Amino acid sequence: MLKNHFKVAWRYLWQSKGSTFLHIGGLAVAMAAAILILLWGQNELRYDNYHQDVERIYLLTSYDSARGVYFGSGVSPYAASSVIGETVPEVEQIAMANTNTRNYIFEINGHRFKEDDALIVDNNWVNMFDYKVLQGSLDNFLNNPHSVILTASRARQYFGDTPPLQQIFSIDSVAYSVGAVVEDLPANSSFQQGTLIPTSVYQTEGADAHLKTWGFYSQLLFIKLFPNTSVSQAERKITNIFHNNQPWNKEIYINHLIPLMDLHFKQELSNPVIAKGNPRNLWIFTVLAILLLAVAGVNFVNLSIARIGFRMKEIGIRKIVGAAKNQLFAQVMVETMLAVALAMGFALLVALIALPDFNAFSERNLTLNLLDLPVTLLLLGVFLTVLLLTGVYPALLLATLKPVGLLKNQGLAGMSRQGFRKVLVTGQLVFTVVMMVGIVTIHRQFVFIQQQTDGYQKEQVFKLYVPFQLGFKSSDNEAVQKHVARTNSVKTRLLASSAIHSVSRVNGASMIDDKRKYPTEITWLGYAEAQDPLDVVNIQVDEDYAEMANLVLLSGRWFDMENSADKYNLILNETAVKEYGLKEPVVGTVFSGGIYWDEGGTVIGVVKDYHHKSLHEKIDPVVFTLDPFNAPSYLVKAHAGNVPQALDHARKVWEEFVPEHPFDYSFLDVEFERLYKNDRKALFLSTTFGGLSILLSCLGLLGMVSVSVQQRTKEIGVRKVLGSSASGIVAMLSLDFVILVGIAILIATPIAWYAMNRWLEDFAYRIDIEWWMFGLAGLAALVIALMTVSFQSVKAALANPVDSLRNE
Repeated sequence: MLKNHFKVAWRYLWQSKGSTFLHIGGLAVAMAAAILILLWGQNELRYDNYHQDVERIYLLTSYDSARGVYFGSGVSPYAASSVIGETVPEVEQIAMANTNTRNYIFEINGHRFKEDDALIVDNNWVNMFDYKVLQGSLDNFLNNPHSVILTASRARQYFGDTPPLQQIFSIDSVAYSVGAVVEDLPANSSFQQGTLIPTSVYQTEGADAHLKTWGFYSQLLFIKLFPNTSVSQAERKITNIFHNNQPWNKEIYINHLIPLMDLHFKQELSNPVIAKGNPRNLWIFTVLAILLLAVAGVNFVNLSIARIGFRMKEIGIRKIVGAAKNQLFAQVMVETMLAVALAMGFALLVALIALPDFNAFSERNLTLNLLDLPVTLLLLGVFLTVLLLTGVYPALLLATLKPVGLLKNQGLAGMSRQGFRKVLVTGQLVFTVVMMVGIVTIHRQFVFIQQQTDGYQKEQVFKLYVPFQLGFKSSDNEAVQKHVARTNSVKTRLLASSAIHSVSRVNGASMIDDKRKYPTEITWLGYAEAQDPLDVVNIQVDEDYAEMANLVLLSGRWFDMENSADKYNLILNETAVKEYGLKEPVVGTVFSGGIYWDEGGTVIGVVKDYHHKSLHEKIDPVVFTLDPFNAPSYLVKAHAGNVPQALDHARKVWEEFVPEHPFDYSFLDVEFERLYKNDRKALFLSTTFGGLSILLSCLGLLGMVSVSVQQRTKEIGVRKVLGSSASGIVAMLSLDFVILVGIAILIATPIAWYAMNRWLEDFAYRIDIEWWMFGLAGLAALVIALMTVSFQSVKAALANPVDSLRNE
């Protein structure tokens, strides 16, 4: 019997290829999207859980209880490692890593470069964390201070097809060998760095002295506690150690241990090296995946019922000749299962084809391995969910219909009275309208971001960071003077090219993403002394920075290099004036103290607030100082169309003044893209999901209108015989669906308003949601619905009425 059911199901699907394509195609696309989203979500939830004893591994952090922020992006002093390991009995093991490898010069076969994607780790690192060795041995790394570990992809990048274990390369002119090649890190690893460098590299720059001080935060310290150990007790003991060695921070910082598996979603910990996830996005995308499956399931049900209209007599005859309800139920369920199985097969194919692009988009390394138990359970769960959603309702409906009604084609009338399907289709339309409002809102917010930052002229500006000469010591006055003279000469030589419009010097932070807030206590003459220092962003600049950054002076003047007093003067932004409580006239206000100023000075200017970091965050108080020593970055603005020539000239200047370092630059527009990368992703995803929801809603409407047309075939024939026009019949058939669209718009409007307001809460500066966005989305939904409905309505209205009445 089961074999016969499959034969009948296959024959039926094959005979109606067009409708089968629509039937299965929509479901396959939705299932493929859901599979990719759920794979991503599963990866997010399983971050770092592959390490042995992961539940006992924690990141040591310093927490500023007064301001409620983590200090130093989760890093700790190098000196803390040995003291904690020796004096805290709860600690089984402590490992450390330094993410700052930009100061080191790599050289392979004569090619010199900087490696951003690397970690400097101690021996405990490879003992605490799991790496699968492909070639060599971890013992080579542990026993040889001049040995590194590479991932398989990094080894190919460095050496191609040459056996990596036989290769030697240099870091700051010191030879290093490849001790081991390990498997590429899993997609759910917080540390995706492809190169592990031993701590012996510190000796190449004489860094031991500053590493040993408790005031220099440079290391990620991971602590593995003994089983059944009190975390809070370990935190208290570590905090006491820090207070004993940092008396200046005794009243400010306490130490927290953050579980390794919580790091991925720890948004407050802003370390750029640790891969960050957004729990809100996880829930949003998971809900979207479920909604896509639900919408596709509704379409499947509607199209299934529409297709049943062509089989009414067949099913009626089956019942008359003795087919039992359970047999009819089984037949329909087998047909549904076969269709869902085919959809799942196509969905897997689409998912596999789309996976590389999806990985590139999501910046993950996801794999679709059918032998992986979680993946198998995931796919099985999707299959069973869709089968239950799409199979049970049509099967029960058919099994319970009376054979006489089926033979007279009256079965659809019973089905059409079921308001349940109209509710489901309305739900689809609600989803579509919400997605369209989302597309409009996110697009307008991104346009707003572009408008707020247009003044930067991002495409024509690139940044050069000129590092200190190798062996530089700040205590050597002669070396300091040489450095200042060199940086001045670099600017002069850059300006010698006709391809370059202007050059400005600034400290190493980004012009569009500067978050370096530090407590700064300034005493203003004539004002009461503040109880707590204000967190400000200090930007050290030269006389040309205002023009380069397109700053607007509201009062006063900019710095003048010829004016020696400007070395001690300040320029404030509007927020700094407000936060410090200064009154007009602000220009001329005298101050004393501060971190960067040994002597008092005067406020010589106030600039209009500008976005020195992402629009997700509020503008901070900004204090500008004139500092020729601490401004080693050069912002170079090229003339329009002369960017290649400007880069060529900059390369020659670099080779003249900084020959010991490889030429290194970055464009401002690249930094901008990186800063708003997640927002671009949100725009892309909203557009993609919006398009899918529109497609699926169209299929749902198509199925529903097919049922309606079949039910009212004779009515349409009678109306045409009595003189109704084709346009009148189309309007009659469309009215029900226009009402559904109207109901959907009413329901979707508050949902979309709430959802978009929640999304915009992530931006400190944002657009207002306006009524026309909902009107535009509703109009678009109405047009799409009418176009879909008219496809079947016009066909029915133009049909020969004799054909619909001959069998009455």
